[in-house]
Amino acid sequence: MMKTSTLMGVIAVPLVISIGQILFKRSSETLSGPDGPIWGLITSPHFWIALVMYGLATVAWVFVIRDMPIGRAYMFMALSYLYIPLLSLLFLSESITTPQIIGALIICVGIVVSGMKA
Repeated sequence: MMKTSTLMGVIAVPLVISIGQILFKRSSETLSGPDGPIWGLITSPHFWIALVMYGLATVAWVFVIRDMPIGRAYMFMALSYLYIPLLSLLFLSESITTPQIIGALIICVGIVVSGMKA
């Protein structure tokens, strides 16, 4: 049986990484600023918040893989394929296609199967 904190970690880390990706997408909007792309990125709060989130997620991940095999834990990183379309729909007004929904369902099945004991 997986510890509650480990379960929360394998669910939360991909979510935090996915939120970071949405913030990176937001920061990409600054790349065409009048002061040049690098300055736009350096001055983007979205960019820096995303980097901090990635750092925190990395630390949390170390604790997750301490408590379970990395090969099993890493399968949960596929949750980002579920999180990103939902977050991009909510925060970027992007659409979700039928193939994305089908793919997400297949990924869910894969995560469940990979988590089963042999």
